[in-house]
Amino acid sequence: MKPRMPEDYKIPDEPDSGRMDAAYLRSCLGLRFKAGEKTPELPLEVRRAHYDMARSLSILGATGPTGMTPTQLATVVGLAFRDGLQAKEPEPETYSFMPEVESGHVEVGQKVVVHWRKKDHPAHFLRVDGDRIILLHDGNERKFRPDLVRHPEEGEFANVTGNINTKLNV
Repeated sequence: MKPRMPEDYKIPDEPDSGRMDAAYLRSCLGLRFKAGEKTPELPLEVRRAHYDMARSLSILGATGPTGMTPTQLATVVGLAFRDGLQAKEPEPETYSFMPEVESGHVEVGQKVVVHWRKKDHPAHFLRVDGDRIILLHDGNERKFRPDLVRHPEEGEFANVTGNINTKLNV
């Protein structure tokens, strides 16, 4: 009969002692989090597989002072997937124009492209208002989400001036 995992079983996550099994498993499973956020819980299948592996290694006397080796932890992940763990879909990277603005790569009046109403349109950057970008589009100031704005590709909207604040040599 297989021993049952205790309900309060915790996978070691102690940086001071070098026992970082939980951190390694979170990395393998793509469970990332930012500083200040709560550490994500490992799925039940992973906790069960880790418990079974740790118990077996303990019986054999094969557990070191810093926990399991990377190969043993990779085996834990494999066993968890065998026991029904579902792979997490990777989140698609979302483009944002806001870092371009914050780093100073965009001048006031500079030509940009906005994807609006299912089409790309020329516009000119004016300023930022909170989490929105204000553009001059067809003679009107409009607020857009940063993921809808980008730099124009070379030759795109060639008939639109590069910056509305530059003098034209007529």
